[in-house]
Amino acid sequence: MASPLRNGDQAAAGGRRKESRRLGTLLLVLRVAALCFSLAAAVFAATDGAVLRLAPFRFLLAANAIVAVYSVFEVAAAAWEVAKGATLLPEALQLWFDFGHDQGFGYMALAAAAAAAREAALCGGGQERNISSTACLQGDIAVGLGFAAFAFLALAALATGFRLVRFLATGSRLPAGASSPY
Repeated sequence: MASPLRNGDQAAAGGRRKESRRLGTLLLVLRVAALCFSLAAAVFAATDGAVLRLAPFRFLLAANAIVAVYSVFEVAAAAWEVAKGATLLPEALQLWFDFGHDQGFGYMALAAAAAAAREAALCGGGQERNISSTACLQGDIAVGLGFAAFAFLALAALATGFRLVRFLATGSRLPAGASSPY
C-alpha cells in the first residue's frame, strides 16, 4: 500500500506553482494597467501643442512614453512567465532587472507628473502663458494619468520586491514549501 504524499513531494509542488502563478497574474495585471495609464498620459500630453511649449509637459510626454515602451516589454515578459512558468532571463537576473527598472521608471514617472502638476496648477495664469482652457484641461488629465501610471508601477515594484526578497531568502522566486525552515 502506498503511503500518502508528504510535504515537499509532488502534491505540494503544485500548490507552490499555483501561488506563484497568482502573483505572476497580479504582476501582469499591474503591468497592463501601468501600460494603459502611461500610454494615455503620453497621448494626452502630446495632443495639444500649446502645453508642449512648456518644458514640464515635454518631460511628462517623454517620461510616460518611455514608461509605456518599458511596460510593453514587461507585459510580454509577465505573460510569458504566467503561460510558461519560467522567466525569460535567468531567475536572479530577471528578478533584479524587474525590481530595479520598476523602481527607476516609477520614480521617473512620478518626477514628471509632479513637475507637470506644478505647471498645470499655473495653467492659463499670466499674460505670457496664453494657453486655452481646453489645453489646460488636457494637461490636467495627462498629469492625473501620469500619477496613476506611477501608482501601478509602484505596486508592481512592491510585488517584484517581495519576489526578490523571497528569492534571496529561499533561493527561488516560488514560495517555500511547507518543509522549508524559512
